[in-house]
Order: sequence, then C-alpha cells, then structure tokens
Amino acid sequence: MSGMQICRPVYNLTGIAVALAVSITLSVTAFLIAYHKRAPRNIMLGTLGFGLAVFATHFTSMAGTGFVLQESTAGAGPLISNDLLAFGVTLAVFLLSGAVLLTGVTFAPQTAPPQQGAPALTNPAPEASPRITAPTIPYEKNGHTRFIPAEAVAAIRAEGHYTILYVGAQKLFCNWSITEAESRIPPADFVRTHRSYLVNRRHVSGFERAKDTGICLFDTVPSLGKVPVSRTRLADVRNVLGL
Repeated sequence: MSGMQICRPVYNLTGIAVALAVSITLSVTAFLIAYHKRAPRNIMLGTLGFGLAVFATHFTSMAGTGFVLQESTAGAGPLISNDLLAFGVTLAVFLLSGAVLLTGVTFAPQTAPPQQGAPALTNPAPEASPRITAPTIPYEKNGHTRFIPAEAVAAIRAEGHYTILYVGAQKLFCNWSITEAESRIPPADFVRTHRSYLVNRRHVSGFERAKDTGICLFDTVPSLGKVPVSRTRLADVRNVLGL
C-alpha cells in the first residue's frame, strides 16, 4: 500500500496490532493442523489455513489503513519501478511455489502390496526371473570387479543408474542400481531410508527425529556420517532400529 502514487497511506497502532494477531493466530493454527498428523487430509486443511491467513491478514490490514490525497505526487510512490517490482514479486512467488511442490513430493500414496486372497488376473503378465540374494556385493576398482561381504557395507547410495558403497572410510563404485541392490542383498539387516539410500542397521550408531523425518547417524563410518530418512520411510526405519 506504500506503493500508492496518488494517496499516502496512514496506519494506526490498532490496525497493525489486529493484523499481527490475525496473522499469527491463523498461521500457528495452520501449522498445528498440517503437522499434527502428516496425512493428506491434514496437509490439505493446513494449506487452506495458510491461504486463509494470507487472505484475512491482507484485508484486515486494508481495513485498518486510511489514505490521504497527495497534493503533489512527484515524491510519492515506491522507490523502485513498477516493472522491477513486478519482476521481484513474480520471482518470489515462483521460488515459494517451487519450494511447496518439493516438500510435497513424498505425499503421493505408495503402491500397496497385493493382499492375500485377492483374485488372480485372467491373463497375468509373465514374471521376471526371481533375484537371488547375494551374500556379497560387487564393486569396481582398478579395472577389476571385486566382492565385499554385505554385512561390511554401512550404506548404499544411488548415483544415477549405479550406486556407491560406504565401507569405513572408503567409497566404492557398484554397477548395481539402488533397486537392484535392494532386491539382491539380504533383507534382514538393510532397510530403505530414502529413495536414494539403503542402510545397514548394524552400522547405525544413532537416530535423530526431525519433525516428520529423521536422520541415521554413522559415527564409525567417516565416509558417511549421516543419512536422511524420508517421512514415508520413517515408520519402517524406526521399526527396524527397535524404536
């Protein structure tokens, strides 16, 4: 409103206080709804709550603002041009919208496994040959393929179509994809913590909770340190770690 080129806005303490109270109250309420339980319904209601907070704060501020006609408009108006102001607002909206979309990536429902007793398809598609669990994991070094016991690997990280094995202070290149590694290694000790990480629970030295995500700590693995746990994998990881 300070960008008006004809009128000068006049604010009062009561209007500012009411606008602040409305903004804080509705925003905190939206946070509590969105993060009380990270379900699609709560996320949607929390999003609507944030929209209501912006809407209500804007019109509350408008209602508490008066305007005085300027005799001369030469010195009135914003300090920057309208074109530059419009560009800044557009860029800010783009960045905020992109951040919101990124935080919502893992909200998509996961494909549920087939239930027992479900009717079989009339013409089921041919299944691929089952993977054989490998007690060792291959890696490339000096132009040769070598093998390392799966229990010695602290974590496996996706690197494009390949993976990186974390073993102590070493990072070893493996030609398996993260999906192939998950299907081939023994499932008893390894758990998927993130779309890019598989970790060996026997090497996890600690766990930190961060809102609805988490972090696995590896104090004895200098090449690794920490591994993120996504919100969709949090329950599985906590269960494997006995939390």
